[in-house]
Amino acid sequence: MTENMKPVRITGTLYWTQWMSKINKAFNEDSTKYECTIGDISDKDCEALKAMGIKIKNKDGQGNFIVCKSNYVHNAVDEEGTAIEAASIGKGTKVAAIMSFYTHKMSKMHGNAPSIKKLIVTELATYSPAKELSEELDEYVL
Repeated sequence: MTENMKPVRITGTLYWTQWMSKINKAFNEDSTKYECTIGDISDKDCEALKAMGIKIKNKDGQGNFIVCKSNYVHNAVDEEGTAIEAASIGKGTKVAAIMSFYTHKMSKMHGNAPSIKKLIVTELATYSPAKELSEELDEYVL
């Protein structure tokens, strides 16, 4: 592995898309990072990421996945290069990502951090919030 490795292109599916444009403080109140979770990564793409020193996680429902953290909102574009509103991107959106990495003080223990250079939406699953439960129950109040 070398610091001068060229970025690689991977494909996958987005999960937990709300954290791409909103900081996730649910588990850590001090969090200052935006997160982009790319799952369903193929074994071939995993090998390319592992060559960069990135550790791949795996769990049911997401398959092979990585979580990319950033100080900035994770912006996405369509295949023509037009920006897509982050709030409209939903779970299940298919993407191609140009990936790089960076080292940090915990890299020896946890691997290098994945870094998204470009996020291209190939199949958009639009986010549409469900009706509030209270709204549904109001229909039945006598």
